[in-house]
Amino acid sequence: MSSNDHYNAIASGYDELYGEEQKEKLQEFLTKIQLDDRIMFLDVGCGTGWTANELDVHWLGVEPAGALIAQAPVHIQAKIKRAKGEDLPFGDASFDIVLSLTALQNYDDPEKGIQELFRVCKPGGKLLLSFLKQSAKKEFLDACINKHTITDSWESTKDMMYICEKRI
Repeated sequence: MSSNDHYNAIASGYDELYGEEQKEKLQEFLTKIQLDDRIMFLDVGCGTGWTANELDVHWLGVEPAGALIAQAPVHIQAKIKRAKGEDLPFGDASFDIVLSLTALQNYDDPEKGIQELFRVCKPGGKLLLSFLKQSAKKEFLDACINKHTITDSWESTKDMMYICEKRI
């Protein structure tokens, strides 16, 4: 079963299964960065779009699992594009902050996906990246992220967490 099939199958209970845990991880990131209402924010692997309600920013989401998008409130669904992290439907340097919360291990091609996340981030922008530390791809993901400028990193309960800055 692919990760998309898995998330489509659990879509109706996704927020109940993962919501509190994901909110805690988002809060860890938010204690380390500054946000304001002018920020262009992209959430890649946004699930049901719950982060849109947590942040006072210009928010867009990307999610490959259609059933998760269908679980989002209608006003948030309109801000979610159905796409994979490896093929983002946005121009270069479009976002101030790019978030991929506990999603990198699900990418079919994580190296290409990480390159895409950096591509759509503005120079000087921040990338908030996490992945499951129990992932079989842990060493590979860490190596891909370490090719970039990491300004902070730590282990949370279940994830490896990174804040990166996009250089020119």
